[in-house]
Amino acid sequence: MNAPILRRLRDLPTFELVADDPDPRGWTVRGSDGQALGIVHELLADPVAQRIQYLDVLLAAGLPGVPAPLPHTEQRILLPLAAVHFDAEGHNVFVTALSRETVHAYPPFIDFMLPPDFEAEMRQKLGMDTESSGNLAADNSHFQTID
Repeated sequence: MNAPILRRLRDLPTFELVADDPDPRGWTVRGSDGQALGIVHELLADPVAQRIQYLDVLLAAGLPGVPAPLPHTEQRILLPLAAVHFDAEGHNVFVTALSRETVHAYPPFIDFMLPPDFEAEMRQKLGMDTESSGNLAADNSHFQTID
């Protein structure tokens, strides 16, 4: 079975949250110790299943053991919706499986999606044949274009 193709909620203009469900973007994410780990940056949805699957969390600077991000990048993690609890009144998201001392061991999230015309633009900027049907990323499983 193929993994779902996830999209940022902001990239799905026809996708709406259920009326009673909170929109946690901008809310503070807190670990088991109650300390802030970061903020919810975005929601990732599976458009086929029409469900939010993950919270894209921008980690706070200076967390123990979390290396500083590279220039022009951010330290982010994905949290499955099933692993969090919402406090709508306080605008907090709690993830009891993580804390400030353990978040460094959680896998980082590197967000990149290539828009459909990205490859053609790359070819043009590199002076390559734009009519060629060869996929520049065909031999590299780390890149995937999404239509």
